[in-house]
Amino acid sequence: MKHDRTIRACSIWRALDVVGDVPVLLLMEQAFLGTHSFDEFVARTGLARSVVNGRLKKLVEEDCLAKIPKKGGRGFHYVLTQKGRDQFPNALMMLRWQHRWEADGRDFQVRLNHKSCGHASEPVPVCAHCRAEIDPRDVDWCEGPGLAQVVPHYERRRFNGEVGARRPGGRPLVDTMIELFGDRWATLVVRAMFTSINRFDDIQRDTLMATNILTGRLERLVRQGILKTVPYSSHADRVEYRLTAKGRDLYPVLLALLQWGDRWFADERGPPLLLTHRTCGHDLHMIAACSHCGDELQLANSRFTIETADDGAGGA
Repeated sequence: MKHDRTIRACSIWRALDVVGDVPVLLLMEQAFLGTHSFDEFVARTGLARSVVNGRLKKLVEEDCLAKIPKKGGRGFHYVLTQKGRDQFPNALMMLRWQHRWEADGRDFQVRLNHKSCGHASEPVPVCAHCRAEIDPRDVDWCEGPGLAQVVPHYERRRFNGEVGARRPGGRPLVDTMIELFGDRWATLVVRAMFTSINRFDDIQRDTLMATNILTGRLERLVRQGILKTVPYSSHADRVEYRLTAKGRDLYPVLLALLQWGDRWFADERGPPLLLTHRTCGHDLHMIAACSHCGDELQLANSRFTIETADDGAGGA
């Protein structure tokens, strides 16, 4: 039986313990773009040195990055571990969403080239078994053997992603994707939507958020076009929240988080959630496929180019 002060600890919850933080997501973004040194992380993210130092330390402790002495013994550089590289599908699904829904909202664009086929590519979330593109409406889920109820611990993070920090060149430090998934509360609201938890009181019970925090997150998600309100009774003030098409397209990002959490945080009992792809009838495992050739996109066979209006293009 569920205790009144516990919530579902699925693999998304466990993954958010590590990556549900704006500076962490910015640093991981730069690691995928080939950044290795402390000073480069500071320069390319615009974060304070103290914030970069603390988050890099955390990523090393969580085994997402390794801190390696430089040749000659002067200083260190940071490299992705296997656990860190396994977050690449999550980065690709964030990029996909950004391209589909807010491509015109920034003064720069990130382009992806698939080195294996030599073509420009967009990541496509497909079922590893049948290779059909994944639609959340074609996915069934049930509780798995590893589902647990835990007393939530919401770590206070000393960073406000809306205080006006900027990337070099005036690019916004926090775009919608990093702002959303760097906020555990907002991510848990979206998770609730995908498990048919749509009403305020039910979402509050599922997340144990303070009501004022939940109100703020729901208002922001509606304002961003990710959720919409739908009346559910004759009283106009009684509404439930539903995903828009824009919100539903966040599913591959959550699925990537879930799979990363399953791999690195599931215990001997197994995964907390079991997903079935109704299209083919098999257990669902998502891969990020190249939109041109259909092969799986991996960090080693992908190249990013950052294009700006002012300085042309730069590769990574």
